[in-house]
Amino acid sequence: FFFFSLLWLFLIRRVSAQSMAHCAHSRLASYSHNTRTALVLRKRAAKTRAASKGFADGRTNTTPGEKAQTPSLGKLLNGCPLFFVGDDTEVNERVAEAFAEQLRGYTPLSTSKVVGEMNGVEDGDAVARDEGEDAAALAEAAVLETASTFVRTAVACRGGGGGAAARGACWRHIHGGIGVWLDGRDGKPQANRKVLPQDEAYSLAEVKVVFEACTDVEVTTQSIVPKVEEALIALMTNFEREAEKKGMPEGQRSLAAKKLLYVKLGARGDWPEIQPPEWQPE
Repeated sequence: FFFFSLLWLFLIRRVSAQSMAHCAHSRLASYSHNTRTALVLRKRAAKTRAASKGFADGRTNTTPGEKAQTPSLGKLLNGCPLFFVGDDTEVNERVAEAFAEQLRGYTPLSTSKVVGEMNGVEDGDAVARDEGEDAAALAEAAVLETASTFVRTAVACRGGGGGAAARGACWRHIHGGIGVWLDGRDGKPQANRKVLPQDEAYSLAEVKVVFEACTDVEVTTQSIVPKVEEALIALMTNFEREAEKKGMPEGQRSLAAKKLLYVKLGARGDWPEIQPPEWQPE
Protein backbone atom coordinates (compact mmCIF):
# COMPACT_ATOMS: atom_id res chain seq x y z
CA PHE A 1 0.00 0.00 0.00
CA PHE A 2 2.92 2.35 0.75
CA PHE A 3 4.35 1.88 -2.74
CA PHE A 4 0.91 2.31 -4.31
CA SER A 5 0.38 5.57 -2.40
CA LEU A 6 3.71 6.93 -3.60
CA LEU A 7 3.00 5.90 -7.17
CA TRP A 8 -0.45 7.49 -7.04
CA LEU A 9 0.98 10.71 -5.57
CA PHE A 10 3.72 10.85 -8.19
CA LEU A 11 1.30 10.45 -11.06
CA ILE A 12 -0.98 13.18 -9.73
CA ARG A 13 1.92 15.58 -9.16
CA ARG A 14 3.42 14.78 -12.54
CA VAL A 15 0.19 15.55 -14.40
CA SER A 16 -0.59 18.71 -12.40
CA ALA A 17 2.95 20.15 -12.51
CA GLN A 18 3.38 20.14 -16.28
CA SER A 19 3.68 23.30 -18.35
CA MET A 20 0.83 24.72 -20.43
CA ALA A 21 2.91 25.73 -23.45
CA HIS A 22 0.63 24.32 -26.13
CA CYS A 23 -2.75 25.47 -24.75
CA ALA A 24 -2.40 28.31 -22.26
CA HIS A 25 -6.15 28.37 -21.66
CA SER A 26 -6.21 24.83 -20.25
CA ARG A 27 -4.35 23.61 -17.16
CA LEU A 28 -4.33 20.13 -18.68
CA ALA A 29 -2.46 21.01 -21.84
CA SER A 30 1.16 19.74 -21.64
CA TYR A 31 3.37 17.88 -19.23
CA SER A 32 7.01 17.64 -18.03
CA HIS A 33 8.95 14.82 -16.38
CA ASN A 34 10.06 14.56 -12.78
CA THR A 35 12.98 12.20 -13.25
CA ARG A 36 14.20 12.33 -9.66
CA THR A 37 10.84 11.19 -8.28
CA ALA A 38 10.61 8.51 -10.98
CA LEU A 39 14.01 7.17 -9.91
CA VAL A 40 12.91 6.93 -6.27
CA LEU A 41 9.73 5.10 -7.25
CA ARG A 42 11.61 2.66 -9.45
CA LYS A 43 13.91 1.81 -6.53
CA ARG A 44 10.88 1.13 -4.35
CA ALA A 45 9.31 -0.91 -7.15
CA ALA A 46 12.45 -3.05 -7.24
CA LYS A 47 11.91 -3.94 -3.58
CA THR A 48 8.31 -4.90 -4.34
CA ARG A 49 9.33 -7.19 -7.21
CA ALA A 50 10.78 -9.74 -4.81
CA ALA A 51 7.29 -10.43 -3.46
CA SER A 52 5.79 -11.23 -6.86
CA LYS A 53 5.55 -14.95 -7.65
CA GLY A 54 2.75 -14.91 -10.18
CA PHE A 55 -0.34 -17.02 -10.81
CA ALA A 56 -0.14 -20.56 -9.44
CA ASP A 57 3.20 -19.64 -7.82
CA GLY A 58 5.50 -20.69 -10.65
CA ARG A 59 3.64 -23.06 -12.97
CA THR A 60 0.11 -23.76 -14.06
CA ASN A 61 -1.54 -27.11 -14.49
CA THR A 62 -1.57 -28.70 -17.91
CA THR A 63 -4.10 -30.87 -19.63
CA PRO A 64 -3.58 -34.66 -19.59
CA GLY A 65 -1.05 -35.83 -22.17
CA GLU A 66 1.01 -32.67 -22.27
CA LYS A 67 4.71 -33.33 -21.84
CA ALA A 68 5.78 -29.88 -20.67
CA GLN A 69 4.16 -27.52 -18.25
CA THR A 70 3.31 -23.97 -19.20
CA PRO A 71 5.10 -21.23 -17.22
CA SER A 72 2.88 -19.16 -14.95
CA LEU A 73 1.59 -15.79 -16.04
CA GLY A 74 3.69 -14.03 -13.41
CA LYS A 75 6.86 -15.66 -14.70
CA LEU A 76 6.02 -14.85 -18.32
CA LEU A 77 5.16 -11.22 -17.57
CA ASN A 78 8.33 -10.67 -15.55
CA GLY A 79 6.98 -7.33 -14.33
CA CYS A 80 5.62 -6.15 -17.69
CA PRO A 81 2.69 -3.75 -17.10
CA LEU A 82 -0.84 -4.56 -18.19
CA PHE A 83 -3.24 -2.02 -19.70
CA PHE A 84 -6.96 -2.80 -19.66
CA VAL A 85 -9.04 -0.91 -22.22
CA GLY A 86 -12.70 -1.04 -23.18
CA ASP A 87 -15.86 1.03 -22.91
CA ASP A 88 -16.75 0.05 -19.33
CA THR A 89 -14.41 1.95 -16.98
CA GLU A 90 -15.63 0.11 -13.90
CA VAL A 91 -15.01 -3.30 -15.44
CA ASN A 92 -11.53 -2.18 -16.50
CA GLU A 93 -10.84 -1.09 -12.92
CA ARG A 94 -12.20 -4.26 -11.31
CA VAL A 95 -10.20 -6.53 -13.61
CA ALA A 96 -7.03 -4.50 -13.03
CA GLU A 97 -7.55 -4.80 -9.28
CA ALA A 98 -8.10 -8.56 -9.58
CA PHE A 99 -4.88 -9.06 -11.51
CA ALA A 100 -2.91 -6.83 -9.15
CA GLU A 101 -4.14 -8.98 -6.26
CA GLN A 102 -3.24 -12.27 -7.92
CA LEU A 103 0.03 -11.12 -9.46
CA ARG A 104 1.70 -10.38 -6.14
CA GLY A 105 3.65 -7.16 -6.22
CA TYR A 106 1.57 -5.57 -8.97
CA THR A 107 -0.11 -2.21 -8.29
CA PRO A 108 -3.61 -1.40 -9.63
CA LEU A 109 -3.99 2.03 -11.18
CA SER A 110 -7.08 3.80 -12.52
CA THR A 111 -6.18 6.56 -14.97
CA SER A 112 -9.65 8.04 -14.59
CA LYS A 113 -9.29 8.40 -10.82
CA VAL A 114 -5.79 9.87 -11.09
CA VAL A 115 -6.97 12.51 -13.57
CA GLY A 116 -10.00 13.27 -11.40
CA GLU A 117 -8.04 13.57 -8.16
CA MET A 118 -5.50 15.86 -9.80
CA ASN A 119 -8.36 18.22 -10.64
CA GLY A 120 -10.18 17.91 -7.33
CA VAL A 121 -13.13 16.04 -8.84
CA GLU A 122 -14.36 12.47 -8.76
CA ASP A 123 -12.88 11.08 -11.95
CA GLY A 124 -11.98 11.66 -15.60
CA ASP A 125 -15.64 11.86 -16.59
CA ALA A 126 -16.07 14.89 -14.34
CA VAL A 127 -13.00 16.48 -15.91
CA ALA A 128 -14.47 15.83 -19.36
CA ARG A 129 -17.69 17.58 -18.36
CA ASP A 130 -15.81 20.61 -17.03
CA GLU A 131 -12.92 20.87 -19.50
CA GLY A 132 -14.08 18.83 -22.48
CA GLU A 133 -13.19 15.36 -23.73
CA ASP A 134 -9.97 16.49 -25.43
CA ALA A 135 -8.58 17.96 -22.22
CA ALA A 136 -9.48 14.86 -20.21
CA ALA A 137 -7.89 12.59 -22.82
CA LEU A 138 -4.75 14.72 -22.89
CA ALA A 139 -4.40 14.49 -19.12
CA GLU A 140 -4.96 10.73 -19.25
CA ALA A 141 -2.34 10.40 -21.98
CA ALA A 142 0.21 11.96 -19.63
CA VAL A 143 -0.71 9.42 -16.94
CA LEU A 144 -0.32 6.59 -19.46
CA GLU A 145 3.06 7.94 -20.52
CA THR A 146 4.33 7.72 -16.96
CA ALA A 147 2.62 4.41 -16.17
CA SER A 148 4.28 2.75 -19.17
CA THR A 149 7.69 3.33 -17.59
CA PHE A 150 6.85 1.45 -14.38
CA VAL A 151 7.00 -2.30 -13.87
CA ARG A 152 4.35 -4.38 -12.15
CA THR A 153 1.36 -2.16 -12.72
CA ALA A 154 -2.15 -3.17 -13.77
CA VAL A 155 -3.58 -0.05 -15.41
CA ALA A 156 -7.31 0.48 -15.98
CA CYS A 157 -7.98 3.01 -18.73
CA ARG A 158 -10.98 5.30 -18.91
CA GLY A 159 -13.76 3.92 -21.11
CA GLY A 160 -16.86 5.38 -22.66
CA GLY A 161 -15.23 6.05 -26.00
CA GLY A 162 -13.76 9.36 -24.83
CA GLY A 163 -10.64 8.17 -23.04
CA ALA A 164 -7.06 8.28 -24.29
CA ALA A 165 -7.15 4.57 -25.17
CA ALA A 166 -9.90 5.31 -27.71
CA ARG A 167 -7.42 7.45 -29.67
CA GLY A 168 -4.82 5.63 -31.69
CA ALA A 169 -2.09 8.24 -31.11
CA CYS A 170 -2.05 7.46 -27.37
CA TRP A 171 -1.16 3.83 -27.95
CA ARG A 172 2.53 4.62 -28.30
CA HIS A 173 2.56 4.58 -24.47
CA ILE A 174 0.15 1.69 -23.97
CA HIS A 175 2.44 -0.42 -26.15
CA GLY A 176 4.97 -0.11 -23.32
CA GLY A 177 2.97 -2.90 -21.71
CA ILE A 178 0.47 -5.49 -22.90
CA GLY A 179 -2.88 -4.12 -24.00
CA VAL A 180 -6.02 -6.09 -23.13
CA TRP A 181 -9.31 -5.11 -24.75
CA LEU A 182 -12.28 -6.06 -22.57
CA ASP A 183 -15.08 -6.07 -25.13
CA GLY A 184 -18.45 -6.14 -23.43
CA ARG A 185 -21.50 -7.34 -25.32
CA ASP A 186 -25.19 -6.85 -24.62
CA GLY A 187 -26.30 -10.29 -25.71
CA LYS A 188 -26.63 -9.45 -29.39
CA PRO A 189 -24.98 -11.76 -31.94
CA GLN A 190 -21.60 -10.64 -33.27
CA ALA A 191 -23.06 -9.96 -36.71
CA ASN A 192 -25.57 -7.50 -35.23
CA ARG A 193 -23.09 -5.61 -33.09
CA LYS A 194 -22.57 -1.99 -34.04
CA VAL A 195 -18.95 -1.09 -34.79
CA LEU A 196 -17.96 1.91 -32.68
CA PRO A 197 -15.35 4.54 -33.61
CA GLN A 198 -13.11 3.57 -30.67
CA ASP A 199 -12.99 -0.06 -31.77
CA GLU A 200 -10.22 0.75 -34.24
CA ALA A 201 -7.98 2.01 -31.45
CA TYR A 202 -8.95 -0.81 -29.06
CA SER A 203 -8.02 -3.35 -31.75
CA LEU A 204 -4.37 -2.35 -31.25
CA ALA A 205 -4.42 -4.42 -28.04
CA GLU A 206 -2.53 -7.69 -28.14
CA VAL A 207 -5.35 -9.51 -26.35
CA LYS A 208 -9.11 -9.23 -26.84
CA VAL A 209 -11.56 -10.87 -24.46
CA VAL A 210 -15.28 -10.76 -25.24
CA PHE A 211 -17.62 -10.97 -22.27
CA GLU A 212 -21.35 -10.83 -21.67
CA ALA A 213 -22.28 -7.58 -19.96
CA CYS A 214 -23.97 -8.11 -16.60
CA THR A 215 -25.53 -5.73 -14.07
CA ASP A 216 -23.43 -7.36 -11.33
CA VAL A 217 -19.89 -6.09 -11.97
CA GLU A 218 -18.40 -8.57 -9.51
CA VAL A 219 -19.90 -11.51 -11.40
CA THR A 220 -18.67 -10.02 -14.66
CA THR A 221 -15.15 -9.63 -13.28
CA GLN A 222 -15.03 -13.21 -12.03
CA SER A 223 -15.99 -14.46 -15.49
CA ILE A 224 -13.42 -12.27 -17.27
CA VAL A 225 -10.26 -12.88 -15.23
CA PRO A 226 -9.72 -16.56 -16.18
CA LYS A 227 -10.26 -15.73 -19.86
CA VAL A 228 -7.72 -12.92 -19.72
CA GLU A 229 -5.19 -15.09 -17.91
CA GLU A 230 -5.55 -17.86 -20.48
CA ALA A 231 -5.26 -15.43 -23.39
CA LEU A 232 -2.16 -13.74 -21.94
CA ILE A 233 -0.39 -17.05 -21.34
CA ALA A 234 -1.20 -18.16 -24.89
CA LEU A 235 0.04 -14.86 -26.32
CA MET A 236 3.35 -14.94 -24.49
CA THR A 237 4.14 -18.63 -24.92
CA ASN A 238 3.37 -18.41 -28.66
CA PHE A 239 5.66 -15.38 -28.91
CA GLU A 240 8.50 -17.34 -27.30
CA ARG A 241 7.96 -20.34 -29.59
CA GLU A 242 8.09 -18.15 -32.68
CA ALA A 243 11.19 -16.36 -31.41
CA GLU A 244 12.88 -19.70 -30.80
CA LYS A 245 12.06 -20.85 -34.32
CA LYS A 246 13.68 -17.68 -35.68
CA GLY A 247 16.85 -18.49 -33.75
CA MET A 248 16.72 -15.44 -31.49
CA PRO A 249 19.04 -15.43 -28.44
CA GLU A 250 17.40 -16.87 -25.34
CA GLY A 251 17.37 -13.54 -23.51
CA GLN A 252 15.44 -11.89 -26.35
CA ARG A 253 12.70 -14.44 -26.83
CA SER A 254 10.11 -13.08 -24.42
CA LEU A 255 7.45 -10.50 -25.20
CA ALA A 256 8.22 -8.83 -21.87
CA ALA A 257 11.84 -8.29 -22.93
CA LYS A 258 10.76 -6.73 -26.21
CA LYS A 259 8.35 -4.41 -24.39
CA LEU A 260 11.16 -3.35 -22.07
CA LEU A 261 13.40 -2.54 -25.04
CA TYR A 262 10.59 -0.50 -26.61
CA VAL A 263 10.23 1.60 -23.45
CA LYS A 264 13.99 2.01 -23.03
CA LEU A 265 14.21 3.42 -26.54
CA GLY A 266 11.59 6.02 -25.67
CA ALA A 267 8.25 4.44 -26.67
CA ARG A 268 8.56 6.17 -30.04
CA GLY A 269 5.48 4.58 -31.62
CA ASP A 270 7.43 2.01 -33.65
CA TRP A 271 5.77 -1.03 -32.10
CA PRO A 272 5.96 -3.88 -33.04
CA GLU A 273 8.78 -3.29 -35.54
CA ILE A 274 11.25 -1.58 -33.21
CA GLN A 275 13.65 0.63 -35.13
CA PRO A 276 17.36 1.27 -34.39
CA PRO A 277 18.19 3.68 -31.52
CA GLU A 278 19.02 6.54 -33.91
CA TRP A 279 15.57 6.36 -35.55
CA GLN A 280 13.25 9.32 -34.93
CA PRO A 281 9.49 9.45 -35.64
CA GLU A 282 8.47 11.86 -38.36
